[in-house]
Amino acid sequence: MTEPITLADDPDLAHLIDLLDMLRGPETVSLWGEGDHSIGKKFASRLKPILNGQGRAQDVDYLAVYVVKYLGKDNTYIPEEQITKWLRGVNGLPAAGHAWVEDATRTAWTLVTRYSLPRWRGSRGTPGEHWLSTP
Repeated sequence: MTEPITLADDPDLAHLIDLLDMLRGPETVSLWGEGDHSIGKKFASRLKPILNGQGRAQDVDYLAVYVVKYLGKDNTYIPEEQITKWLRGVNGLPAAGHAWVEDATRTAWTLVTRYSLPRWRGSRGTPGEHWLSTP
């Protein structure tokens, strides 16, 4: 996929952006960290082209991988309690934080598989091909 991917093109991507918008922004260094190698900078580097209508499959894929890695269920970087604390409008309600993490993980994984599978499968592979050769 070489054409830009916009939020109008992919409702799952739009939903993931909506979920990220529920979190406090990159100015919240206690959530995102600070400095050139912070988690917030990683997210911003992929979000900016997507939000500017110039995002490519690689940007969407990396953004989704970042969500799974840094914000997803049972990640080791930003725990669910921190996510709950910095969600807008839920007043620290644990169930809301749990639901956010579950939804973000599921949505991000959907995007990872959508935009990564062609690379994982290889240029000559077809869906399910390796199962056909299994005795």
